[in-house]
Amino acid sequence: MGGKLGIHSLVFTDDWSGDRAAESCRAAAEIGFELIEVLMFDPAALDIPLTRRVVREAGLELRLGMALGPDADISSTDTAIARRGEEMVARALEIASELRAPAVSGITYAAFSSYSAPATQEARKRVIESLSRLDRRAGELGVRLGLEPVNRYESYLVNTLDEAAMLIRASGGANLFIHMDTFHMNIEEGDITAAIHRNASLLGYAHVADSNRGALGGGHFDLSAYFRALETAGYFGDFTFEGFSTRVLSDALVGGVRLWREAWDDSLVAARAAYDVLRVMRESAKASCKVW
Repeated sequence: MGGKLGIHSLVFTDDWSGDRAAESCRAAAEIGFELIEVLMFDPAALDIPLTRRVVREAGLELRLGMALGPDADISSTDTAIARRGEEMVARALEIASELRAPAVSGITYAAFSSYSAPATQEARKRVIESLSRLDRRAGELGVRLGLEPVNRYESYLVNTLDEAAMLIRASGGANLFIHMDTFHMNIEEGDITAAIHRNASLLGYAHVADSNRGALGGGHFDLSAYFRALETAGYFGDFTFEGFSTRVLSDALVGGVRLWREAWDDSLVAARAAYDVLRVMRESAKASCKVW
């Protein structure tokens, strides 16, 4: 099992500007993480020179996450909204190329929103056509685009690895991949190991979060089984810790992810603990699979 260990910037702050961004990068590097992920709701709002500088100065690699909003929903029946969503993803891919990040991934196929009805076949068709165009653009830029299956309360259309794989194959995406997230998998996957093995060839990135989305190891998600499944499936992508606390997030984000309980009061303590868990789990999976 290859891949680097990373941390989501939201573990430290949701204020990606000035000293806060620099402090987050320095803290991540000092702990031992090799990369940091920065989330974009609107690519136009990302300070590109700042991001390039603080990540480089800390000696880290950059990963870019994304979540479209209801006003930029690629699956929408409103052509203006759908077009805006596709344009935002295309711009995010350009930013990844500018910052030498290998990919953009996240909720890149619909909105980060609670939908009131299932996705229609027409919505799927629109998304497949959009992903085909975005795949071509990603190839031109030399980057990749990831689809993150999220739970039914945060989006629709792609809640499982199989659903992500279906869209990727239907769009003919040569530059598309599945972005796993254990928090969402714990809710939506019937058999996580089987889902990993069915979709092994398309897996490209992993958010590692516990069942309560707080401190890693503080929930009931079976991290050992997850890492063993990825080892036996031949996964070589990165692992990024994602966890949230009300202490560091704005009210809007707290409400968006339904974070009603405080997960920790010290981001550095949570980050160090997560790094230790990720490192131990990765090495233990390698060792146990060698035995077999």
